[in-house]
Amino acid sequence: MRNAPRDHNAPDALALQIAELNYALSCHIPAMKRRVRIYTGYGSVEFYGTQARRIAAMCEGILQRRLQRLERQSGLPR
Repeated sequence: MRNAPRDHNAPDALALQIAELNYALSCHIPAMKRRVRIYTGYGSVEFYGTQARRIAAMCEGILQRRLQRLERQSGLPR
């Protein structure tokens, strides 16, 4: 018997997504404040200093909003 496809918004999937976002916010964002490398189909481009901090701040806002949305969906305490 095959397992039914898993709902991507199932409680365990939401908990995993929340954990991944918390990890990104605590590890990736601080590192991005020093250096950001963006990969494209044509190669990569790097940003340092003020530009890296601005990109990190923008990404942090995006991840925070995504985290808040998932926390509301999950009903887990913040």
